[in-house]
Amino acid sequence: MRIFLDTNVYIVGQLEQHSPENRILIWLEQNSRNPEIQVVISQELIDQVLRVGKRLKNKDWAAGIVAKIWHNLNHLFIAETNEMRQEAALLCTQQTIPAEDISIYVGAKFGRTDYFVSANRQLIKSIADFQCLTAEDFVTRFLP
Repeated sequence: MRIFLDTNVYIVGQLEQHSPENRILIWLEQNSRNPEIQVVISQELIDQVLRVGKRLKNKDWAAGIVAKIWHNLNHLFIAETNEMRQEAALLCTQQTIPAEDISIYVGAKFGRTDYFVSANRQLIKSIADFQCLTAEDFVTRFLP
């Protein structure tokens, strides 16, 4: 199972202790040695977490979230390729999803994501060939 968590899942999961987002992060940490569960990440995702985290709290707090991603999750990093940049450029011209969501969507797509978890899933759901769920839906479906 490959899971792409949108920026809001990481941020809310750290801000709100008993939120569905926090439960997902704890579950992923507990399953970090399970090779069947991978968290797909991209440079754009890391950049967004750093940017939003710095704005909400401070740069050290934001860096702490990124450190947890790198060290506590079984992650699959998707490096940007020319093919990804071309797809992103095409999506920009088509304007099917907001420009700020394009790089996240492309990272999830090229990471062969099975489940995309986000509060903003409706925007990406319109063009995705993977399942898009809210944090609540993911918790209900997969967490014990």
